[in-house]
Amino acid sequence: MNNDTITSNEEITWAPIVPLIGGFPLGAEQAIGKPPVEIFSYEGFDANDSQYVNFQHNTRGREDIPYTEINEESSSQIKKKINIIVGTPPCAALSQLNTGTSEESKGAKSPKNDWMYKVAEDGMKLFEADVIMIENAPALYTKKGTLVAERMYEIAKENGYSLSLYKTSTMYHGVPQARDRTFACFWRSPTAPVLEWYDREYTHFKEYLEQIPEDALQQELVINKHVGLAEPYYRYISHTLGEDGDTRKAMQDDNIKTAFNYVNRKGLLQDAIKWFEETGDEKGLKAAKHAEYKHSLGKGIWDGSTHVFNDYMNAVIGRNLNDTLHPTEDRSLTVREALHMMAFPSDFELVGGLRNVNMIAQNVPVCTAADMVRQAIKFVKGELKLSESDLVKQNNHRKTVDVGILPNDNVDITSYFVN
Repeated sequence: MNNDTITSNEEITWAPIVPLIGGFPLGAEQAIGKPPVEIFSYEGFDANDSQYVNFQHNTRGREDIPYTEINEESSSQIKKKINIIVGTPPCAALSQLNTGTSEESKGAKSPKNDWMYKVAEDGMKLFEADVIMIENAPALYTKKGTLVAERMYEIAKENGYSLSLYKTSTMYHGVPQARDRTFACFWRSPTAPVLEWYDREYTHFKEYLEQIPEDALQQELVINKHVGLAEPYYRYISHTLGEDGDTRKAMQDDNIKTAFNYVNRKGLLQDAIKWFEETGDEKGLKAAKHAEYKHSLGKGIWDGSTHVFNDYMNAVIGRNLNDTLHPTEDRSLTVREALHMMAFPSDFELVGGLRNVNMIAQNVPVCTAADMVRQAIKFVKGELKLSESDLVKQNNHRKTVDVGILPNDNVDITSYFVN
């Protein structure tokens, strides 16, 4: 590509494909400094996309930004040059939380992965994008994602692009959340650039939530009131510690993040069962008896007990949103606090409130997205050093380039997925 013509962000054009609730495009806007030229998506994603469209059209008053569905009829009409495309197609097929057992629902062969290929190909063929960035599950970087990465590599080669896989976590981008993700980056260049590393300092979980402005929206919407003392295992721990005990601190001191794991590791499960029987706690008794049975079979359980985090929170996913205890109060996070953990602006409103809270989890943290798009900007301006390879794998956890030193003609991509 010719980078000589673009010298400022003002000249860069960009757009999202499948924005969903909007984390990726909000990050792109933050990095580039201006809204998208258009919002693109496909049939079936409009419910989630409507959150971002509402923010742009109604909150920010940008009703002139079109929301366009890409289909066979519209493709010829919307074809245009756009420098940077960002996409958030579904990543559930490679998610470790996917409990499906068939190839249709889970794994590298799942048709759900086709949306990633579609976003990449449309970014290349409809928009001649200089960069297409797609966010996906961390497994894309590993052997589990090999078939998906192989197909992405084929798409890149077929269209004169190179490919990067960049594994990172939100905690390296300034927010106290351990959210591992892999970004697939397609570059309109025979070889891929070497991206910069990120290790931004983040604020402690408690202090970060205290940064929420007083006038921020939806602070009263508590996601789950049945955590803390309303949850059986946490209440049992509080009972064992007595009036002077501090349950939250006890779990943090032992670095045990869930109330069930605390009880189990301390060898207290049988005593908890007895206490639940004595106090008539049917919910606690049922859960503890189930855990006892599963353990007798050598199996684990789905742990829905109270989660207590210290410096940082685990990934903002549906399960953690429901079970995480606020760092100082006896409740879960609110909708606003969950949005804040994804670095959303304080004037962003989750339309539908609590019934749509899981949309927050199906998302990209704004801070992570902004940093990735900053790399795209540098590429478009010709400010990134190019590697000698059409495939580069970079691990921001270890600050290592795992693949991408020499040119890779006739590459056997399967040999690269060794983690």
